[in-house]
Amino acid sequence: MKKDDVRPNKRKKKKSKKKSARCTSGSGGRVYGKRVRKKKGKKNRIPFPKVKPWKVITGAIVLGLLGMLYLKHVFATQELLREVQQAEREYNQTKRLHSNYRLTYDQMIGPAEIYNKAKGLGFINGGPAEKVIEIEAEE
Repeated sequence: MKKDDVRPNKRKKKKSKKKSARCTSGSGGRVYGKRVRKKKGKKNRIPFPKVKPWKVITGAIVLGLLGMLYLKHVFATQELLREVQQAEREYNQTKRLHSNYRLTYDQMIGPAEIYNKAKGLGFINGGPAEKVIEIEAEE
């Protein structure tokens, strides 16, 4: 590598032949970078962006309108929920009535009821052994 192609170190300051009180600190006389003097009395504050008043007012109005739309949506959703709950109550009541009617119907056409009606008409239970009905023909 040639000496001409190498760039000089810009951070390192060249030594001056004068020795001052600042340069004799523990850094061996070398000073890197630029010293910044801190101003006393001012605190470091976070910079607040400058916003024009009309932008703040417009933003507040837009937020207010969005809030009103949200509240309208919430109330509409609550009303729909009430309607769904009412429909669910009616459905459950109808389902209970149907179950009661189905039970009554099953009891009316069940085997126990048929046997009771047959006994009332004078039929005799054949029992488990007499499954075949034989009809005697008179000649």
